[in-house]
Amino acid sequence: GRPSEAVLDMIQEGLDHITAYLTDLATCSGQPPQQILDRFLKQYSRLNPANDWNRYLKYFSHYTERELERLRKSGSFTGAQSTAATVRKKCYELFKKEYSDTWQEILIKFEESTQYTETGKTVTQRQQLFNKSAKRFTQ
Repeated sequence: GRPSEAVLDMIQEGLDHITAYLTDLATCSGQPPQQILDRFLKQYSRLNPANDWNRYLKYFSHYTERELERLRKSGSFTGAQSTAATVRKKCYELFKKEYSDTWQEILIKFEESTQYTETGKTVTQRQQLFNKSAKRFTQ
C-alpha cells in the first residue's frame, strides 16, 4: 500500500542526503552528476533480479525461435490458456535451468554484444565501451 507520511519523510530525508553527497562527489570528481548516477545504476543493476528479467526479454526477442524450441522440447508447453507473458516466463525458467551456472553471465555478455550495434552512440561512448570490453577480455 501507500507508505505513511513518516516513511515518506524518512525517504525524503535520505534522498536529500544522497543529493548532497552526489553534488559533492560531482564537484570533487569533475564528473557530471548524471554520469555518476548512470555508473551507480549500472553497478546496482547487476544485483537487481528485475534487470535479469529485462536482459532475458531482449535475449528472447533476439532468439525467440531457439527459446520456443526449448519450451516445446521440455514438454511443459500445452498452448492452452497460455499468454505471451506466461510463455516468456516459462522460457526464462527453462533458460535458467539449462544454464544454471552461467545464465546471468550469458545475458550480460549478450547485452554487451548488442551495445556494439546500437546506433546513436558518440565516438567517446564507443571508445569507453571498447576500453571496458578490452579490460574484461584481458582479466
